[in-house]
Amino acid sequence: MYTIYQVQNGDTLVSVANKFGISVNNLSNLNGIMVGSVLNPGDYIVVPKSQFENPYFMEYTVKKGDNIYEIARVYNVSPSQLLKLNGLNETDIIYPNQKIMIPRKNVSFYVTGIDDTLDKVMRGLNVSADELARQNGTIYLTNDQLIVYKK
Repeated sequence: MYTIYQVQNGDTLVSVANKFGISVNNLSNLNGIMVGSVLNPGDYIVVPKSQFENPYFMEYTVKKGDNIYEIARVYNVSPSQLLKLNGLNETDIIYPNQKIMIPRKNVSFYVTGIDDTLDKVMRGLNVSADELARQNGTIYLTNDQLIVYKK
Protein backbone atom coordinates (compact mmCIF):
# COMPACT_ATOMS: atom_id res chain seq x y z
CA MET A 1 0.00 0.00 0.00
CA TYR A 2 1.31 3.43 -0.95
CA THR A 3 0.35 7.05 -0.50
CA ILE A 4 1.33 10.24 -2.33
CA TYR A 5 2.98 12.93 -0.23
CA GLN A 6 3.43 16.57 -1.26
CA VAL A 7 6.84 17.87 -0.23
CA GLN A 8 6.65 20.79 2.23
CA ASN A 9 9.18 23.56 2.92
CA GLY A 10 12.11 22.14 4.86
CA ASP A 11 11.35 18.51 4.05
CA THR A 12 14.30 16.20 3.47
CA LEU A 13 14.34 12.50 2.66
CA VAL A 14 15.28 11.91 6.29
CA SER A 15 12.43 14.00 7.72
CA VAL A 16 9.85 12.47 5.36
CA ALA A 17 11.11 8.95 6.13
CA ASN A 18 10.90 9.69 9.86
CA LYS A 19 7.42 11.17 9.47
CA PHE A 20 6.17 7.95 7.85
CA GLY A 21 8.25 5.54 9.91
CA ILE A 22 10.18 4.08 6.95
CA SER A 23 13.85 3.86 6.03
CA VAL A 24 15.56 6.62 4.07
CA ASN A 25 16.97 4.05 1.63
CA ASN A 26 13.51 2.61 1.00
CA LEU A 27 12.11 6.08 0.27
CA SER A 28 15.12 6.93 -1.92
CA ASN A 29 14.89 3.73 -3.97
CA LEU A 30 11.13 3.93 -4.38
CA ASN A 31 11.31 7.45 -5.85
CA GLY A 32 14.63 7.19 -7.70
CA ILE A 33 16.05 10.03 -5.61
CA MET A 34 19.62 10.02 -4.30
CA VAL A 35 19.81 10.17 -0.50
CA GLY A 36 21.53 13.59 -0.45
CA SER A 37 19.17 15.18 -3.00
CA VAL A 38 17.21 18.32 -2.21
CA LEU A 39 13.42 17.95 -2.21
CA ASN A 40 11.50 20.80 -3.80
CA PRO A 41 8.40 22.08 -1.98
CA GLY A 42 5.29 21.23 -3.98
CA ASP A 43 6.76 18.10 -5.59
CA TYR A 44 5.07 14.77 -4.98
CA ILE A 45 6.75 11.58 -3.85
CA VAL A 46 5.45 8.06 -3.28
CA VAL A 47 5.59 6.85 0.30
CA PRO A 48 4.87 3.29 1.40
CA LYS A 49 2.42 3.04 4.23
CA SER A 50 4.18 1.37 7.09
CA GLN A 51 2.72 -1.63 8.85
CA PHE A 52 3.94 -0.02 12.05
CA GLU A 53 2.43 2.96 13.78
CA ASN A 54 4.10 6.32 13.43
CA PRO A 55 5.94 6.80 16.74
CA TYR A 56 5.19 10.52 16.87
CA PHE A 57 1.68 11.05 15.53
CA MET A 58 -1.60 9.26 15.14
CA GLU A 59 -4.18 9.88 12.45
CA TYR A 60 -7.53 11.24 13.53
CA THR A 61 -10.59 11.19 11.28
CA VAL A 62 -12.72 14.29 11.73
CA LYS A 63 -16.32 13.57 12.67
CA LYS A 64 -19.40 15.68 12.01
CA GLY A 65 -19.52 18.50 14.57
CA ASP A 66 -15.78 18.37 15.37
CA ASN A 67 -13.71 21.53 15.52
CA ILE A 68 -10.00 22.09 16.04
CA TYR A 69 -10.49 23.60 19.49
CA GLU A 70 -12.44 20.62 20.84
CA ILE A 71 -10.03 18.10 19.28
CA ALA A 72 -7.08 20.02 20.77
CA ARG A 73 -8.73 20.00 24.22
CA VAL A 74 -9.42 16.25 24.10
CA TYR A 75 -5.84 15.44 23.07
CA ASN A 76 -4.23 18.04 25.35
CA VAL A 77 -2.48 20.07 22.63
CA SER A 78 -2.81 23.78 21.93
CA PRO A 79 -5.18 24.64 19.07
CA SER A 80 -2.53 26.82 17.40
CA GLN A 81 0.01 23.96 17.49
CA LEU A 82 -2.57 21.52 16.11
CA LEU A 83 -3.32 23.94 13.27
CA LYS A 84 0.39 24.35 12.48
CA LEU A 85 1.00 20.60 12.59
CA ASN A 86 -1.69 20.05 9.98
CA GLY A 87 -0.86 23.03 7.77
CA LEU A 88 -4.11 24.78 8.62
CA ASN A 89 -4.94 28.41 9.28
CA GLU A 90 -7.38 29.66 11.93
CA THR A 91 -9.91 30.45 9.21
CA ASP A 92 -9.72 26.98 7.61
CA ILE A 93 -12.68 24.67 8.00
CA ILE A 94 -12.26 20.99 8.79
CA TYR A 95 -14.67 18.47 7.29
CA PRO A 96 -16.03 15.06 8.28
CA ASN A 97 -13.73 12.22 7.13
CA GLN A 98 -10.77 14.62 6.81
CA LYS A 99 -7.61 13.12 8.31
CA ILE A 100 -5.47 15.19 10.66
CA MET A 101 -2.38 14.34 12.70
CA ILE A 102 -2.48 14.34 16.48
CA PRO A 103 0.72 14.09 18.56
CA ARG A 104 1.02 10.92 20.61
CA LYS A 105 1.56 11.00 24.39
CA ASN A 106 5.04 12.18 25.41
CA VAL A 107 5.64 13.72 21.99
CA SER A 108 6.43 17.39 21.63
CA PHE A 109 6.83 19.12 18.32
CA TYR A 110 7.87 22.47 16.98
CA VAL A 111 6.96 23.98 13.61
CA THR A 112 9.70 26.41 12.67
CA GLY A 113 9.11 30.01 11.70
CA ILE A 114 11.08 32.38 9.48
CA ASP A 115 13.51 33.69 12.12
CA ASP A 116 13.82 30.63 14.34
CA THR A 117 17.18 29.56 15.72
CA LEU A 118 18.30 26.20 17.03
CA ASP A 119 18.48 27.76 20.52
CA LYS A 120 14.82 28.83 20.30
CA VAL A 121 13.74 25.36 19.17
CA MET A 122 15.78 23.71 21.96
CA ARG A 123 14.18 25.99 24.56
CA GLY A 124 10.71 25.41 23.07
CA LEU A 125 11.08 21.64 23.32
CA ASN A 126 13.33 21.67 26.42
CA VAL A 127 15.87 19.36 24.78
CA SER A 128 19.53 19.36 23.73
CA ALA A 129 20.77 19.89 20.16
CA ASP A 130 22.23 16.35 20.17
CA GLU A 131 18.88 14.81 21.06
CA LEU A 132 17.07 16.90 18.44
CA ALA A 133 19.53 15.76 15.76
CA ARG A 134 19.26 12.13 16.87
CA GLN A 135 15.48 12.12 16.55
CA ASN A 136 15.14 14.35 13.46
CA GLY A 137 18.21 13.83 11.30
CA THR A 138 19.25 16.99 9.50
CA ILE A 139 17.59 20.19 10.71
CA TYR A 140 17.68 23.16 8.34
CA LEU A 141 15.40 25.56 10.29
CA THR A 142 13.53 26.58 7.17
CA ASN A 143 10.04 27.98 7.54
CA ASP A 144 7.41 25.36 8.45
CA GLN A 145 9.84 22.50 9.19
CA LEU A 146 8.41 19.98 11.62
CA ILE A 147 10.79 19.07 14.44
CA VAL A 148 9.74 16.34 16.88
CA TYR A 149 10.90 15.18 20.27
CA LYS A 150 9.73 11.98 21.91
CA LYS A 151 10.41 11.84 25.63
